Amino acid sequence: MIEKIIQLIQENEKLIEFNYNGIKDLIVIQNLLFSKIISITTDKELIKKSVRVALKLHNQELVIVKKERIVIKIVINIHRREIDETNPSIANRCNGYSVDEIEDLYNDYFDTDSLEEFIADVSYDVFKYLFVRKRVSNDYYEKNVYPIIQKLIVDKLDDFDVDINLKKGFAGYILRVNFLDVFEYLAEDILESIAYRNEYLMNWIKYYHGKVVVDGNQRYEAPYLKNTEGQIYNPSAIFATVAMWHKTNEKVLTLTKRLQDTKDKIFVLKIDNLSPREYKKELVLERQEFEKNIAVINEKIEELMDERIFVKDNDIKFDINEEIQELRQALREDKAELNEINTEVTSIDTDTSRSLEENILRIEKNLKHEKSIIKQTTKLYTSIKSALIKALTSKRKPIDK
Repeated sequence: MIEKIIQLIQENEKLIEFNYNGIKDLIVIQNLLFSKIISITTDKELIKKSVRVALKLHNQELVIVKKERIVIKIVINIHRREIDETNPSIANRCNGYSVDEIEDLYNDYFDTDSLEEFIADVSYDVFKYLFVRKRVSNDYYEKNVYPIIQKLIVDKLDDFDVDINLKKGFAGYILRVNFLDVFEYLAEDILESIAYRNEYLMNWIKYYHGKVVVDGNQRYEAPYLKNTEGQIYNPSAIFATVAMWHKTNEKVLTLTKRLQDTKDKIFVLKIDNLSPREYKKELVLERQEFEKNIAVINEKIEELMDERIFVKDNDIKFDINEEIQELRQALREDKAELNEINTEVTSIDTDTSRSLEENILRIEKNLKHEKSIIKQTTKLYTSIKSALIKALTSKRKPIDK
């Protein structure tokens, strides 16, 4: 299979976009050639290996297989500068690599959807590591959260086949530009656990109420749960609000899914894009029209038959007989149509449709009620979340002796 992909790439080199969009060291395979490769295999590792062999790439050339294209970034020309170990803020920034070069790499590596998914996954990994697996103390969290996040980002970059120093610099940049998003996801996971009465985390966030901590001979004051407007929340007082918001939101999601499922069931029952009840109503109206036509035809036949009794002229009598014959044929056709309509009306299951429609009305009523509760509590919940994000990104302050 690899040989087939290699041959395909080599035979279609004209479809490869070197120096993509005028950017040096950037190669892109997309459109027709990408489709042909994907039709052979969707195995990313196999594709990357084939691309490396076909284009004679070195280990320092990054191959990224995305949803609609393959990106090759030549990173051998990205050099690491000497860093000042005595100045941590500068030393750790992109791990000695140029911010501009790392930013270009970042834009090549991620698109909007993949970035959002990546940050959500990393944040959940952080939550599981700190609060599910290790169940860390507040002190451990404050001292270790940033290096742990950066390490988990590095681990998540499993297809970022470059030098470890560059990978660490890249991970540092990812954290820096997505800092608030990471902690927003983390705060949401913590609040959801609290909503379902996770006692460990309920006690854990009580720390964020100015708790005094003694470390050696130094006393410290913990951060407060304080929102962007400066409002301070007592952790114990927010539990009920958080629980109500999450449980109501879960009800909204459940009801929304149930509503869609019920609508899908009704859609399956539709006939000519009408519900069974609507279709039956249309048939009844159509039946009434045929019944009227049949009555009119019968009346006309009777009139003609009465008229024929008094007619002496044979030609006129022949014309009347012919008209009666045509009317009787029309009558037979209308009666046949009427019988088909009656059979179809009888066979239509309107009870199921009626039950589903009544169910939809009930669900919509409940959904409207739950959404009104969400609307009332979302502002407070969002404020609490912003306060938690601020606390999670803050550290205790020493208290002057």
